[in-house]
Amino acid sequence: MLALIKTLANRVGANSCLVCGLVKVSEYGLCGDCEWVISRWYPRCLKHLAEQPPTSTLTTADYWFAALRWTPITQQLIHRYKTSGQQYLARPMGLWLAAHLVHCYSNQGIAWPDLIIAMPTTQATWRDRGFHHTGLLMLEVSKHLQLANQPGLLRVIRNVPKQKQLNRVARWQEARGSQFCTADVSGKTIAVIDDLISSGATLSAAAQALRKQGAKQVHGWALIYNAGD
Repeated sequence: MLALIKTLANRVGANSCLVCGLVKVSEYGLCGDCEWVISRWYPRCLKHLAEQPPTSTLTTADYWFAALRWTPITQQLIHRYKTSGQQYLARPMGLWLAAHLVHCYSNQGIAWPDLIIAMPTTQATWRDRGFHHTGLLMLEVSKHLQLANQPGLLRVIRNVPKQKQLNRVARWQEARGSQFCTADVSGKTIAVIDDLISSGATLSAAAQALRKQGAKQVHGWALIYNAGD
């Protein structure tokens, strides 16, 4: 029945590919051609690809997992989601990430985290966008993986300049001490969801805050990882 509904919807143009706008989409919201051209990461930890500045006192997350590579296509999708107000993209993006994570955790042979949380954002950013972009992504992933989530566990306590305005070393320096964990998480493994990992400085600030409140492990999850930034 589901296949029939999809076929009928595609015939009348009710569904269109999220990338090219053409009809005939898969369950992931993409047409066959765009599914093929979107560049994905292998389903394993990507932490070894990053270089932490030797001057940084931050300790990063135990694992980094991301579904997609940073390309013009994924850059456009994130721009549409974060700055063009296309909140509906949280659904397919959450599904993409959740499906990728299933393979990651199976391949790594590690246990799922006890809790999923969203990378925090400032009140000003939340107000300007009109929605919490990482919070929506967290809810979608939590639903698909059937894992508990806790909104508001991390808070930004010090504004940090935009990542693109800083070099790699400055990003790590500015991120230090910028987040605070609002509850005791002793002995728990926490997964932090973000839309994008670049240098890893923001993720490491989150890990620092969680470990101060007793977290046993911190896993970083992102839709996209930009290894070249």
